[in-house]
Amino acid sequence: MSDLPPEEIRIIEFGEEDAEEISELLHQVWPLATDYPEHWRAMRMYSPEEIVEDMRNGYHYFGSRLQGEIVGVYKAIVTDKGLYGEHQTVRPECRATGLASAMYIQFAEFGRQHGCKRNYCNILVGQEVGERLMKRFGFRPWGDPYEQSEGMFVQLYERPLEESSPKDL
Repeated sequence: MSDLPPEEIRIIEFGEEDAEEISELLHQVWPLATDYPEHWRAMRMYSPEEIVEDMRNGYHYFGSRLQGEIVGVYKAIVTDKGLYGEHQTVRPECRATGLASAMYIQFAEFGRQHGCKRNYCNILVGQEVGERLMKRFGFRPWGDPYEQSEGMFVQLYERPLEESSPKDL
């Protein structure tokens, strides 16, 4: 599963029927995310019921499958500020394949389709991969870093959607 050819990456929206598999992925990946405090990682390992509740409360879960299995996911919700994305999770063996990039491109497309003026998300302060992706996809810091959870500082980033189009990403 280590090779995910970019031309084969398709980002799709998952439904309630996928909640069990999404939960399994979160339980596989988040314990390994040692950049984050342990209490935060534990909170990110949603149960299938929590995922279904999220979906029923307006969150959209997007991601990709490889050989029939979910290998990456993120969730997004339309707010009065734009399209907020969070919880990006990619199986370790699928990192550096273009999967996260494909999700950021789809994140912009979905935002535009829903009339959003911006995408926005939090990135852990000092997390090089996240900060590189922000720069690559035209996000800019929005406000000052803040403590999202005890001992965990994040920077909010925004990407105005009217200034870029999918071909620019």
